[in-house]
Amino acid sequence: MISRIRGRAVDWHEETQSVEVDTGSEAGGLVYEVRLPTAVWLALEDNRPDVLDLFTHYHVPDRAPVPVLIGFLRQTERDFFRKLIGVPQMGVAKAQQALAASVSTIAQAIEAEDRRTLTQLPGIGARQADRIIADLKGKVVEEAMLVDEGFDTKARRPVRPTDAIAADATEALLTLGYTRRDADRWIAAVLSAPDLPPPTTTEDLLRSVLEHIGTAP
Repeated sequence: MISRIRGRAVDWHEETQSVEVDTGSEAGGLVYEVRLPTAVWLALEDNRPDVLDLFTHYHVPDRAPVPVLIGFLRQTERDFFRKLIGVPQMGVAKAQQALAASVSTIAQAIEAEDRRTLTQLPGIGARQADRIIADLKGKVVEEAMLVDEGFDTKARRPVRPTDAIAADATEALLTLGYTRRDADRWIAAVLSAPDLPPPTTTEDLLRSVLEHIGTAP
């Protein structure tokens, strides 16, 4: 299984939203064609990097046994994609098409049972939106709390001051329907915990808050 690809981007194909990645040296090597969901393609469209580091999902269709690679900038995106293709009547091709919005946007819609947002995604009708909510609600809370800070070729989030991270984490919790009072209380508890290292990203803080909520009395 091919789980990650690093190499030079040698050719971009707009008609198929795919990129060819050369993983070898100048003397020769393998070139892989990687298909990109729309959200990933758009994130790279204006500033196509010379070097890519992509997390990949390897798929061999049942009816056409030609391997397909789907690429993502972050592991959390690939993990969410794998949850999505497990929904009945979803499949890899439909899931790739549906990811026209960020993972956090889609996950927030699932957790909020926001069918209107889900049905605006390509290829997702009302019945499929209901299947997605029924199958994934409660399973994508962490993805819903992600803060879209843009992408880079290393799929890393920039380190930011703790107060800015806390502010973004609060807004993410409010979006999910929690009260500001609870959000502030949970974040303060996590930040003051002596056994936890200071968070360096919003995602780190939200993950700690999730763990705190799960263990708090």
